[in-house]
Amino acid sequence: MSIIRTTVIAALMSAGFVGAAYARDGIATVRLASPYAGGSQVIALNTLWSCNGDTCLARPTHGINVRSCRQFIRQAGGNVTVVTYGNEERQLSADEIARCNGQSATLEANNQ
Repeated sequence: MSIIRTTVIAALMSAGFVGAAYARDGIATVRLASPYAGGSQVIALNTLWSCNGDTCLARPTHGINVRSCRQFIRQAGGNVTVVTYGNEERQLSADEIARCNGQSATLEANNQ
């Protein structure tokens, strides 16, 4: 009876991990301040972003964070400004977007 219980518990835990992995693989969107002039694709952190106008879409295997946003800018040639970055579960905040673009949100607020 204990072997069956252990097997059932292991199966349930595995199903939970698979669900979390699929949730993380959702479509992420990057919106730029102007249309991307560097072509139709950007590869950043082993993720292929498909770009059309000012919007790029991908299924990243990495987290949504300032580091991955900065890497996107670097791989896009460095001459883009990100307006939004994220997926259904997580969007970067205004402060995080400012840091991604190499700005300080507090400096911007003081200059306005």
